[in-house]
Amino acid sequence: MKIQIKRLSLLILVIAFLSLGVFAHSESSIPTNFTTYTDEVNLFSISYPANWEPAFSKIESFKQETENYMKSIDEKGSFEKSNFVFIGGVPLDSGYYNPNISILIEPLGDDNVNLEDLVEPLVSEYKRLSEEYREFFRTKTIIDGKQAIILDFEARLPNVALVHCLTMIMCIDNFLWITTCTISPPLNFYDFKDDIYAIVKSFKILK
Repeated sequence: MKIQIKRLSLLILVIAFLSLGVFAHSESSIPTNFTTYTDEVNLFSISYPANWEPAFSKIESFKQETENYMKSIDEKGSFEKSNFVFIGGVPLDSGYYNPNISILIEPLGDDNVNLEDLVEPLVSEYKRLSEEYREFFRTKTIIDGKQAIILDFEARLPNVALVHCLTMIMCIDNFLWITTCTISPPLNFYDFKDDIYAIVKSFKILK
């Protein structure tokens, strides 16, 4: 499997070594106050609270800022083959979003990838690059009829504020789909916890 581990480790912030149990089914119940976004080619959908906003005009600048940052802390850090297909969240006066959500597609180069086999090398590389991390749990589950891993953790990369993240990772064909909700400061996560869990579980592939 040819995959740029450094790129993914920074992007999805996979951390700690915990055992992975059997896949459990997770029922997706979209709250009534959520709105659903479906992309233009009807490939996927994601639901989120009505006061969260998509930020499609910022996708390219976000990708470039992230690329520059990754190169600044690791000369081999790059994710030029990655594709952000959704960014949004609660808009701030600063122009940023907090909490926020992003969806990333990463080509794997192999359609026979075991989802669990992606975890350990990502963990090792993230531990090398991070200044601080703490994983609360790692859960194997079924979302939209597909195997997924959900990670709940706090992390700090160099020169970046500590954030609380909920990341859902799913392999579809020869692509890795990564849906991540982040919030800072981490204590605010618990004010949004139910909504954030509902968001990652609402993800659907439509084709």
